[in-house]
Amino acid sequence: MVNPMDEAWQLISQGMGDRYHLGGSTGASKYTLPSGASFVQKPGGTMGQSANEYDMNQYLNALGVGVPEAALYGDTFMSRFENAIPYNVENPAHRSAVRQDIAPHAAIANWDILGMADDNVLIRPDGTPTYVDVGGAGPYRAMGSPKGAAFGSNVTMIDRLANMPSHTSRGKTFGGLSNEEVGQSFDRYGGQTAFEDALQFIRDNQTKKILQQRIGNISRRVA
Repeated sequence: MVNPMDEAWQLISQGMGDRYHLGGSTGASKYTLPSGASFVQKPGGTMGQSANEYDMNQYLNALGVGVPEAALYGDTFMSRFENAIPYNVENPAHRSAVRQDIAPHAAIANWDILGMADDNVLIRPDGTPTYVDVGGAGPYRAMGSPKGAAFGSNVTMIDRLANMPSHTSRGKTFGGLSNEEVGQSFDRYGGQTAFEDALQFIRDNQTKKILQQRIGNISRRVA
């Protein structure tokens, strides 16, 4: 039996499906196949960048954080287009749902958790978030350049988000974030054991080492 993602990749590679360019800096495109199923393809700037995004997607999925089904084909990241609505920062339920996911995103240094236009996260019909673009997690910035020394063991992202100006989307979503809330998010997804177990999906050893240090940093922070 052919994997649906593999089948979609083959059909799109053969030129089938209607293509719609999604805009932004990543060159992502949405393809709708004759069956009605839709998929998003994002060509990576480097093989490392694409592989990293796939691994971060799989890491969050292993924890139980909402992400689209995804696959990696060479240097192209492909995901299933989800039946979801845009994140509305003015909706308290949307803000609360995303805020509860802070610990997993802080662990993987997903600096671009919301996106420039709040379009990196969507809300599924059941009210839970799905993070459709985690290209800004780990050692890469959202635009694809390396974070370098800024991707380290010390999790500064939490305090940065907590102190964002209140008129910004990040400020409205994460403003005033407390260690107690971070701890609740950490426990929500299984705590240190679960966060470390999910590291099996990170294939780059240096990235895995830094993520393990970041998990320890969060664990000490909320102890």
